[in-house]
Amino acid sequence: MSRDEEFIAYMKAFEASTKHVGACTACQNYQPCATGAPIHAEFFARQDAWTKRTRAERKQP
Repeated sequence: MSRDEEFIAYMKAFEASTKHVGACTACQNYQPCATGAPIHAEFFARQDAWTKRTRAERKQP
C-alpha cells in the first residue's frame, strides 16, 4: 500500500469511528458497543500502522 493510500485509509477509519461515537449513545467513555467495537478497532489498527510507518521513516523509536 502506498503512503498516500495508507494515510487515506487511516483518515477514513478515523472518520467512521468518530461518526459512530457521535451517533451512538452506547459508545461513550471508551466503552464501545458491539457494532462500534470493530469500527474502533479498525481505526486503532490504522493509527498504529501509520504511526509505525512515520516513525520508521524518521528513524525514531
